[in-house]
Amino acid sequence: MKFIDKLHAAIERNNSLLCVGMDPTEKMLPPGADVYGNLVSWAQELVTSTQDLVCCYKPNIAFFEAFGPKGYRALADIIAWMPKDIPVLLDEKRGDIGS
Repeated sequence: MKFIDKLHAAIERNNSLLCVGMDPTEKMLPPGADVYGNLVSWAQELVTSTQDLVCCYKPNIAFFEAFGPKGYRALADIIAWMPKDIPVLLDEKRGDIGS
């Protein structure tokens, strides 16, 4: 399904124009040394609690990049896990505004 078709379907189904940004920072994550696991758990909790309220998710690659290779791997696995009927818009901009 094309992105725009998936977006329109999610807008109709959830009666929503809400796009949830995913900009994780270290202070947002639960304490612990497992960066990968913490990122995945954080994202899964966010998506699970909002998937009936949104039309799109927008992870910001720069925030995941800040966690190094584990952040990149977490982002790839998070996107693969996300509900297939809600589009994902990968935010790749740099230096535009603060979080």
